[in-house]
Amino acid sequence: MEIRTVTFLTLIFSVKGCDLEYVISGKEISIEDALALSTVAFRGFSSAIKETMTSDNFTIYFDLITVYKGEKLLNDWRKLNNYFRKINVTFSMTRNGPNCFAENKVPRDYIVFANLIGEDQQVIRAGSVTKWDENADLRVWKALGWSQWSDWSSCSVSCSAGIQQRTRHCLQEKCAGFNIEQRHCNLFSCNETVALLNLRDDKYFHPSMDRWQPVPDRATAWRLSANSYIWIPAIRLFPDEECHNIPKEFSLALTMRILNATLGTIFSLRSRSRQYIYLSLEVTGADLKLIHATEKGTDVVRIPAGLDDSQWHQIAFSIRDENILDVYVDCEWSRTEILLAHSLDVPDDCDIIIGYLFSGDLDQLSIINSDQAAKLQCSSSVIAIEDPDVRYTKEGFKLFAKKNLAKSRTHRY
Repeated sequence: MEIRTVTFLTLIFSVKGCDLEYVISGKEISIEDALALSTVAFRGFSSAIKETMTSDNFTIYFDLITVYKGEKLLNDWRKLNNYFRKINVTFSMTRNGPNCFAENKVPRDYIVFANLIGEDQQVIRAGSVTKWDENADLRVWKALGWSQWSDWSSCSVSCSAGIQQRTRHCLQEKCAGFNIEQRHCNLFSCNETVALLNLRDDKYFHPSMDRWQPVPDRATAWRLSANSYIWIPAIRLFPDEECHNIPKEFSLALTMRILNATLGTIFSLRSRSRQYIYLSLEVTGADLKLIHATEKGTDVVRIPAGLDDSQWHQIAFSIRDENILDVYVDCEWSRTEILLAHSLDVPDDCDIIIGYLFSGDLDQLSIINSDQAAKLQCSSSVIAIEDPDVRYTKEGFKLFAKKNLAKSRTHRY
Protein backbone atom coordinates (compact mmCIF):
# COMPACT_ATOMS: atom_id res chain seq x y z
CA MET A 1 0.00 0.00 0.00
CA GLU A 2 1.38 3.40 -0.98
CA ILE A 3 1.37 6.02 1.77
CA ARG A 4 1.13 9.56 0.42
CA THR A 5 2.30 12.53 2.43
CA VAL A 6 0.26 15.66 1.77
CA THR A 7 2.12 18.93 2.15
CA PHE A 8 0.16 22.15 2.51
CA LEU A 9 1.38 25.50 1.30
CA THR A 10 0.32 27.46 4.33
CA LEU A 11 1.51 26.38 7.74
CA ILE A 12 -0.09 28.08 10.74
CA PHE A 13 2.48 28.56 13.47
CA SER A 14 4.14 31.27 15.48
CA VAL A 15 7.00 32.80 13.51
CA LYS A 16 9.90 34.79 14.81
CA GLY A 17 10.75 36.03 11.33
CA CYS A 18 8.70 36.16 8.16
CA ASP A 19 7.69 33.59 5.55
CA LEU A 20 5.54 34.57 2.60
CA GLU A 21 3.39 31.48 3.16
CA TYR A 22 2.49 32.76 6.62
CA VAL A 23 1.78 36.36 5.61
CA ILE A 24 -0.34 36.02 2.48
CA SER A 25 -2.75 33.14 3.15
CA GLY A 26 -5.47 32.55 5.65
CA LYS A 27 -6.23 28.93 4.84
CA GLU A 28 -4.42 25.72 4.05
CA ILE A 29 -4.31 24.59 0.44
CA SER A 30 -2.39 21.75 -1.18
CA ILE A 31 0.06 22.18 -4.03
CA GLU A 32 -2.29 20.32 -6.36
CA ASP A 33 -5.28 22.52 -5.48
CA ALA A 34 -3.23 25.71 -5.72
CA LEU A 35 -2.09 24.71 -9.20
CA ALA A 36 -5.67 23.97 -10.31
CA LEU A 37 -6.86 27.39 -9.07
CA SER A 38 -4.10 29.38 -10.79
CA THR A 39 -3.53 30.36 -14.41
CA VAL A 40 0.18 30.95 -13.84
CA ALA A 41 2.69 28.99 -11.75
CA PHE A 42 6.43 29.58 -11.70
CA ARG A 43 9.57 29.14 -9.66
CA GLY A 44 11.60 32.24 -8.83
CA PHE A 45 13.98 33.95 -6.42
CA SER A 46 12.40 36.76 -4.41
CA SER A 47 14.80 39.57 -5.26
CA ALA A 48 13.27 42.81 -3.98
CA ILE A 49 10.17 44.26 -2.33
CA LYS A 50 8.50 47.40 -3.60
CA GLU A 51 8.50 49.84 -0.72
CA THR A 52 5.34 51.68 -1.77
CA MET A 53 2.47 49.51 -0.60
CA THR A 54 -0.97 49.76 0.90
CA SER A 55 -1.82 48.28 4.26
CA ASP A 56 -3.16 45.16 2.53
CA ASN A 57 -1.04 44.77 -0.60
CA PHE A 58 2.64 44.69 -1.44
CA THR A 59 4.73 43.77 -4.47
CA ILE A 60 7.69 41.40 -4.63
CA TYR A 61 10.01 41.08 -7.61
CA PHE A 62 11.07 37.57 -8.60
CA ASP A 63 13.93 36.43 -10.82
CA LEU A 64 12.32 33.79 -13.03
CA ILE A 65 13.79 30.28 -12.95
CA THR A 66 11.10 27.94 -14.32
CA VAL A 67 7.57 28.37 -15.65
CA TYR A 68 5.29 25.47 -14.75
CA LYS A 69 1.99 26.78 -16.08
CA GLY A 70 0.79 29.74 -18.15
CA GLU A 71 3.97 30.27 -20.15
CA LYS A 72 2.22 32.15 -22.97
CA LEU A 73 0.44 34.44 -20.49
CA LEU A 74 3.73 35.23 -18.77
CA ASN A 75 5.56 35.77 -22.07
CA ASP A 76 2.90 38.26 -23.23
CA TRP A 77 3.03 40.03 -19.86
CA ARG A 78 6.83 40.25 -19.95
CA LYS A 79 6.81 41.70 -23.49
CA LEU A 80 4.27 44.38 -22.57
CA ASN A 81 6.15 45.31 -19.41
CA ASN A 82 9.64 45.16 -20.96
CA TYR A 83 10.80 42.54 -18.46
CA PHE A 84 13.09 39.70 -19.46
CA ARG A 85 13.52 37.47 -16.42
CA LYS A 86 12.06 39.63 -13.65
CA ILE A 87 8.41 39.38 -12.59
CA ASN A 88 6.63 41.63 -10.12
CA VAL A 89 3.85 39.89 -8.19
CA THR A 90 1.20 41.53 -6.02
CA PHE A 91 0.47 39.86 -2.68
CA SER A 92 -2.45 40.42 -0.33
CA MET A 93 -1.43 40.39 3.31
CA THR A 94 -3.89 38.49 5.50
CA ARG A 95 -1.67 38.40 8.59
CA ASN A 96 0.25 41.22 10.15
CA GLY A 97 3.99 40.93 9.61
CA PRO A 98 5.70 44.25 10.39
CA ASN A 99 9.23 42.85 10.05
CA CYS A 100 8.43 40.83 6.96
CA PHE A 101 9.64 43.22 4.31
CA ALA A 102 13.11 43.86 5.67
CA GLU A 103 13.72 40.15 6.15
CA ASN A 104 12.49 39.21 2.68
CA LYS A 105 15.21 41.34 1.11
CA VAL A 106 17.26 38.15 1.40
CA PRO A 107 16.58 36.17 -1.83
CA ARG A 108 14.56 33.00 -1.30
CA ASP A 109 13.49 30.26 -3.69
CA TYR A 110 9.69 30.02 -4.06
CA ILE A 111 6.98 28.45 -6.18
CA VAL A 112 4.31 31.10 -6.85
CA PHE A 113 0.73 30.25 -7.88
CA ALA A 114 -0.97 33.33 -9.35
CA ASN A 115 -3.59 34.78 -11.67
CA LEU A 116 -3.48 37.73 -14.06
CA ILE A 117 -6.15 40.29 -13.17
CA GLY A 118 -7.33 43.69 -14.38
CA GLU A 119 -8.77 44.83 -17.69
CA ASP A 120 -5.58 44.13 -19.62
CA GLN A 121 -4.46 41.33 -17.31
CA GLN A 122 -1.40 43.37 -16.39
CA VAL A 123 -1.40 42.60 -12.66
CA ILE A 124 -0.07 39.27 -11.43
CA ARG A 125 -1.74 38.52 -8.11
CA ALA A 126 -0.47 35.62 -6.03
CA GLY A 127 -3.00 33.20 -4.62
CA SER A 128 -0.56 30.87 -2.88
CA VAL A 129 3.16 30.39 -2.46
CA THR A 130 5.47 27.71 -1.10
CA LYS A 131 9.19 27.34 -0.65
CA TRP A 132 10.78 25.42 -3.50
CA ASP A 133 12.32 22.04 -2.82
CA GLU A 134 12.74 18.94 -4.96
CA ASN A 135 9.64 17.25 -3.57
CA ALA A 136 7.43 20.30 -4.22
CA ASP A 137 8.88 20.58 -7.72
CA LEU A 138 8.06 16.94 -8.50
CA ARG A 139 4.51 17.33 -7.20
CA VAL A 140 3.85 20.34 -9.41
CA TRP A 141 5.10 18.54 -12.52
CA LYS A 142 3.15 15.39 -11.62
CA ALA A 143 -0.04 17.43 -11.25
CA LEU A 144 0.61 18.83 -14.74
CA GLY A 145 0.74 15.30 -16.18
CA TRP A 146 4.46 14.50 -16.27
CA SER A 147 6.14 11.25 -15.26
CA GLN A 148 9.07 11.22 -12.86
CA TRP A 149 12.48 12.06 -14.28
CA SER A 150 14.69 9.21 -15.41
CA ASP A 151 18.15 8.85 -13.87
CA TRP A 152 20.83 11.15 -15.24
CA SER A 153 22.67 9.44 -18.08
CA SER A 154 26.37 8.63 -17.96
CA CYS A 155 28.59 11.61 -18.73
CA SER A 156 29.48 11.67 -22.42
CA VAL A 157 33.23 11.82 -21.62
CA SER A 158 35.36 10.84 -18.63
CA CYS A 159 37.12 14.24 -18.50
CA SER A 160 37.49 17.62 -20.22
CA ALA A 161 33.80 18.63 -20.16
CA GLY A 162 30.94 16.40 -21.27
CA ILE A 163 27.15 16.47 -20.98
CA GLN A 164 24.55 14.25 -19.38
CA GLN A 165 20.78 14.26 -19.72
CA ARG A 166 17.65 12.98 -18.06
CA THR A 167 14.25 12.55 -19.67
CA ARG A 168 10.58 12.31 -18.72
CA HIS A 169 7.36 11.78 -20.65
CA CYS A 170 3.87 13.23 -20.70
CA LEU A 171 1.20 10.94 -19.25
CA GLN A 172 -1.68 12.76 -20.93
CA GLU A 173 -2.43 14.10 -24.40
CA LYS A 174 -0.43 17.28 -23.90
CA CYS A 175 1.72 18.71 -21.10
CA ALA A 176 3.07 22.20 -20.51
CA GLY A 177 6.81 22.19 -19.91
CA PHE A 178 9.89 20.41 -21.22
CA ASN A 179 10.92 16.76 -21.48
CA ILE A 180 14.73 16.89 -21.26
CA GLU A 181 17.18 18.40 -18.80
CA GLN A 182 20.87 18.67 -19.61
CA ARG A 183 23.92 19.62 -17.56
CA HIS A 184 27.70 19.69 -17.91
CA CYS A 185 29.84 17.03 -16.25
CA ASN A 186 33.46 15.90 -15.73
CA LEU A 187 34.84 19.39 -16.22
CA PHE A 188 38.29 18.47 -14.89
CA SER A 189 41.35 18.16 -17.14
CA CYS A 190 42.20 14.83 -18.79
CA ASN A 191 45.88 15.43 -18.01
CA GLU A 192 45.05 15.22 -14.30
CA THR A 193 42.55 12.34 -14.41
CA VAL A 194 42.91 8.58 -13.99
CA ALA A 195 39.65 6.74 -14.81
CA LEU A 196 40.11 3.53 -12.83
CA LEU A 197 37.19 1.67 -14.40
CA ASN A 198 38.73 2.20 -17.85
CA LEU A 199 41.82 0.14 -17.00
CA ARG A 200 42.29 -2.74 -19.41
CA ASP A 201 45.06 -4.73 -17.70
CA ASP A 202 43.41 -7.96 -16.60
CA LYS A 203 45.94 -8.70 -13.86
CA TYR A 204 44.49 -5.97 -11.63
CA PHE A 205 40.93 -7.38 -11.79
CA HIS A 206 39.74 -9.99 -9.32
CA PRO A 207 38.28 -12.24 -10.57
CA SER A 208 39.46 -11.78 -14.17
CA MET A 209 37.84 -8.96 -16.10
CA ASP A 210 35.88 -11.28 -18.39
CA ARG A 211 33.91 -12.44 -15.34
CA TRP A 212 32.84 -8.94 -14.32
CA GLN A 213 29.17 -8.28 -14.99
CA PRO A 214 28.07 -5.33 -17.16
CA VAL A 215 24.99 -3.39 -16.05
CA PRO A 216 22.05 -4.15 -18.39
CA ASP A 217 20.62 -0.61 -18.46
CA ARG A 218 23.93 1.30 -18.53
CA ALA A 219 26.57 0.32 -21.05
CA THR A 220 29.48 2.06 -19.31
CA ALA A 221 28.86 0.59 -15.84
CA TRP A 222 29.93 -2.55 -13.96
CA ARG A 223 27.95 -4.58 -11.45
CA LEU A 224 30.19 -5.57 -8.56
CA SER A 225 29.57 -8.46 -6.22
CA ALA A 226 31.23 -9.01 -2.85
CA ASN A 227 34.14 -10.86 -4.46
CA SER A 228 34.72 -8.38 -7.34
CA TYR A 229 37.45 -5.80 -6.88
CA ILE A 230 40.41 -4.02 -8.49
CA TRP A 231 43.78 -4.00 -6.70
CA ILE A 232 46.52 -1.87 -8.23
CA PRO A 233 49.75 -0.26 -6.91
CA ALA A 234 49.50 3.55 -6.95
CA ILE A 235 52.88 3.75 -8.69
CA ARG A 236 51.24 2.26 -11.81
CA LEU A 237 48.72 5.08 -11.96
CA PHE A 238 50.96 8.03 -11.16
CA PRO A 239 54.36 7.27 -12.74
CA ASP A 240 55.01 10.94 -13.46
CA GLU A 241 54.55 12.08 -9.86
CA GLU A 242 57.80 12.96 -8.11
CA CYS A 243 57.17 10.32 -5.44
CA HIS A 244 55.47 7.89 -7.91
CA ASN A 245 52.49 7.88 -5.58
CA ILE A 246 48.98 9.26 -5.29
CA PRO A 247 49.26 12.98 -4.43
CA LYS A 248 48.40 14.15 -0.92
CA GLU A 249 45.96 16.65 -2.38
CA PHE A 250 43.57 15.01 -4.82
CA SER A 251 39.91 14.49 -5.72
CA LEU A 252 37.80 11.39 -6.18
CA ALA A 253 34.66 11.30 -8.37
CA LEU A 254 32.33 8.32 -8.53
CA THR A 255 28.90 7.46 -9.91
CA MET A 256 27.17 4.59 -8.16
CA ARG A 257 23.89 2.80 -7.57
CA ILE A 258 22.90 0.44 -4.77
CA LEU A 259 20.01 -1.92 -5.42
CA ASN A 260 19.86 -3.43 -1.93
CA ALA A 261 21.00 -2.25 1.50
CA THR A 262 24.66 -3.12 1.74
CA LEU A 263 27.99 -2.63 3.48
CA GLY A 264 31.38 -2.64 1.83
CA THR A 265 34.37 -0.64 0.64
CA ILE A 266 34.10 1.33 -2.59
CA PHE A 267 37.60 2.84 -2.58
CA SER A 268 40.60 2.38 -0.33
CA LEU A 269 44.24 3.50 -0.13
CA ARG A 270 46.29 1.08 1.95
CA SER A 271 49.91 0.61 2.94
CA ARG A 272 51.34 -2.84 2.26
CA SER A 273 53.80 -2.63 5.16
CA ARG A 274 51.71 -0.66 7.68
CA GLN A 275 48.19 -2.06 7.65
CA TYR A 276 46.93 0.46 10.20
CA ILE A 277 47.41 3.37 7.76
CA TYR A 278 44.61 3.74 5.21
CA LEU A 279 41.99 6.02 3.66
CA SER A 280 38.72 4.26 2.92
CA LEU A 281 35.33 5.23 1.46
CA GLU A 282 32.68 2.77 2.64
CA VAL A 283 28.95 2.21 2.22
CA THR A 284 26.87 1.98 5.39
CA GLY A 285 23.26 1.43 4.34
CA ALA A 286 21.98 4.62 2.70
CA ASP A 287 25.05 6.69 3.58
CA LEU A 288 28.79 6.76 3.08
CA LYS A 289 31.60 7.14 5.55
CA LEU A 290 35.18 8.19 4.95
CA ILE A 291 37.69 6.62 7.33
CA HIS A 292 41.19 8.06 7.68
CA ALA A 293 43.47 5.99 9.91
CA THR A 294 47.01 7.08 10.80
CA GLU A 295 49.52 6.65 13.60
CA LYS A 296 47.97 9.75 15.23
CA GLY A 297 44.43 8.39 15.34
CA THR A 298 41.37 7.71 13.22
CA ASP A 299 38.84 10.10 11.69
CA VAL A 300 35.40 8.96 10.58
CA VAL A 301 33.37 11.39 8.45
CA ARG A 302 29.77 10.34 7.78
CA ILE A 303 28.33 11.51 4.45
CA PRO A 304 24.50 11.43 4.13
CA ALA A 305 23.85 10.39 0.54
CA GLY A 306 20.39 8.77 0.30
CA LEU A 307 21.73 5.75 -1.56
CA ASP A 308 18.79 3.48 -0.64
CA ASP A 309 16.49 4.62 -3.48
CA SER A 310 17.94 2.35 -6.22
CA GLN A 311 18.87 5.48 -8.22
CA TRP A 312 22.23 6.56 -9.63
CA HIS A 313 24.12 9.05 -7.47
CA GLN A 314 27.20 11.15 -8.13
CA ILE A 315 29.60 11.54 -5.21
CA ALA A 316 32.85 13.50 -5.17
CA PHE A 317 35.31 14.69 -2.58
CA SER A 318 38.51 16.74 -2.59
CA ILE A 319 41.32 16.84 -0.05
CA ARG A 320 43.10 20.19 0.09
CA ASP A 321 45.79 21.61 2.34
CA GLU A 322 46.44 17.94 3.21
CA ASN A 323 43.65 17.78 5.81
CA ILE A 324 40.55 19.67 4.62
CA LEU A 325 37.83 17.51 3.06
CA ASP A 326 35.19 18.98 0.70
CA VAL A 327 32.27 16.68 -0.17
CA TYR A 328 29.70 17.01 -2.98
CA VAL A 329 26.62 14.77 -3.34
CA ASP A 330 24.62 14.82 -6.58
CA CYS A 331 26.31 18.00 -7.79
CA GLU A 332 25.60 19.97 -4.61
CA TRP A 333 28.07 20.88 -1.87
CA SER A 334 27.38 18.65 1.14
CA ARG A 335 29.99 19.44 3.78
CA THR A 336 33.53 20.53 4.59
CA GLU A 337 35.41 18.69 7.34
CA ILE A 338 38.86 19.02 8.89
CA LEU A 339 40.64 15.71 9.37
CA LEU A 340 41.67 15.63 13.02
CA ALA A 341 44.77 13.59 12.31
CA HIS A 342 46.22 16.83 10.91
CA SER A 343 47.30 15.61 7.49
CA LEU A 344 46.63 12.90 4.96
CA ASP A 345 49.16 10.12 5.42
CA VAL A 346 49.91 8.55 2.02
CA PRO A 347 52.46 5.74 2.45
CA ASP A 348 55.13 5.17 -0.21
CA ASP A 349 53.95 1.59 -0.73
CA CYS A 350 50.33 2.57 -1.34
CA ASP A 351 47.85 0.24 -3.06
CA ILE A 352 44.47 1.29 -4.42
CA ILE A 353 41.56 -1.08 -3.91
CA ILE A 354 38.16 -0.66 -5.55
CA GLY A 355 35.07 -2.59 -4.53
CA TYR A 356 36.25 -4.90 -1.78
CA LEU A 357 33.21 -6.66 -0.22
CA PHE A 358 30.96 -4.14 -2.00
CA SER A 359 27.81 -5.07 -3.92
CA GLY A 360 26.42 -2.46 -6.29
CA ASP A 361 26.83 -0.72 -9.64
CA LEU A 362 29.74 1.59 -10.50
CA ASP A 363 29.71 3.82 -13.57
CA GLN A 364 32.60 6.14 -12.74
CA LEU A 365 35.52 6.09 -10.36
CA SER A 366 38.17 8.67 -11.20
CA ILE A 367 41.13 10.06 -9.26
CA ILE A 368 42.01 13.63 -10.22
CA ASN A 369 45.34 15.25 -9.39
CA SER A 370 43.65 18.43 -8.19
CA ASP A 371 42.28 19.57 -4.84
CA GLN A 372 39.43 21.50 -6.51
CA ALA A 373 37.94 18.89 -8.86
CA ALA A 374 35.07 17.60 -6.68
CA LYS A 375 32.89 20.57 -7.60
CA LEU A 376 33.60 19.90 -11.29
CA GLN A 377 32.07 16.41 -11.43
CA CYS A 378 28.72 17.83 -12.49
CA SER A 379 27.03 21.21 -12.62
CA SER A 380 24.07 22.04 -10.40
CA SER A 381 22.74 24.29 -13.20
CA VAL A 382 20.58 22.55 -15.78
CA ILE A 383 19.40 23.50 -19.25
CA ALA A 384 15.75 22.72 -20.03
CA ILE A 385 15.11 21.35 -23.52
CA GLU A 386 11.81 20.71 -25.24
CA ASP A 387 12.30 18.03 -27.89
CA PRO A 388 9.13 16.71 -29.55
CA ASP A 389 11.19 14.06 -31.35
CA VAL A 390 11.84 12.20 -28.09
CA ARG A 391 8.75 10.14 -27.30
CA TYR A 392 7.92 7.43 -24.84
CA THR A 393 7.13 3.97 -26.23
CA LYS A 394 6.71 0.50 -24.73
CA GLU A 395 10.44 0.00 -25.30
CA GLY A 396 11.32 3.24 -23.48
CA PHE A 397 12.39 6.62 -24.85
CA LYS A 398 12.94 6.72 -28.62
CA LEU A 399 14.28 9.46 -30.89
CA PHE A 400 12.05 10.06 -33.92
CA ALA A 401 14.41 11.96 -36.21
CA LYS A 402 13.30 14.74 -38.51
CA LYS A 403 15.09 16.15 -41.53
CA ASN A 404 16.37 19.00 -39.44
CA LEU A 405 16.57 17.78 -35.87
CA ALA A 406 18.20 20.95 -34.56
CA LYS A 407 15.07 22.98 -35.30
CA SER A 408 12.89 20.69 -33.23
CA ARG A 409 14.89 21.18 -30.03
CA THR A 410 14.00 24.26 -28.00
CA HIS A 411 16.09 25.44 -25.05
CA ARG A 412 13.91 26.93 -22.35
CA TYR A 413 14.51 29.95 -20.11
